[in-house]
Amino acid sequence: MTVLCVSVASVALAEPGPSHASHRQRDISPTPKLQKMVEPIYAEAAIKNGIRGTVVVEVLIDKQGVPQAVHALRGDPTLANTVSQAVQQWRWQPYRLNRQPVAVEMTIAVNFEPEMVEAPV
Repeated sequence: MTVLCVSVASVALAEPGPSHASHRQRDISPTPKLQKMVEPIYAEAAIKNGIRGTVVVEVLIDKQGVPQAVHALRGDPTLANTVSQAVQQWRWQPYRLNRQPVAVEMTIAVNFEPEMVEAPV
């Protein structure tokens, strides 16, 4: 089992249109809403070899809520690859700024710990 921590960098890649500051607060969602998540696989070989730790990836989510680019920032390359493959399958509700869908960047951290893996029954 893996523990997922999603940290939103909520960096809108579009310039906001003119609006009053009071309206801007209502038009910005604090985090994009995840609609579909595929959990990264903690490979048996990685567990046996004691490969563990946190993988941090940065993902660019387009206006439709689809990942366009996943870039590993930190972590074991084997684990980073499995996280990248899983995140490519995730889908978000489109992020809106001033009621318009915009692309956003997000940072996701996934922790891999062998002792968290459930033993076979």
